Amino acid sequence: MAKAIIKSWSNEQGFGYVEHPEHVDLLFDFEACDFQPEVGDEVEVIELGKRYDGSLKAKKIICPAKSPAGDAPPPPKIP
Repeated sequence: MAKAIIKSWSNEQGFGYVEHPEHVDLLFDFEACDFQPEVGDEVEVIELGKRYDGSLKAKKIICPAKSPAGDAPPPPKIP
């Protein structure tokens, strides 16, 4: 595991880059996350994979400070 920081993120495109201490800028996409990514989030890169061109990408990242996307509390009910 390596700690990194989300450098860029686009909700519209569904991908961004993490600034990684060993691999510089790693591409990641929404499927790699179990949380809603935002620029500046401190994350841990759990798994690396390869892109179509053979370069590395973050295949799985977690954000210890945020709950997984599926664990969000339900919205309040409005009577």
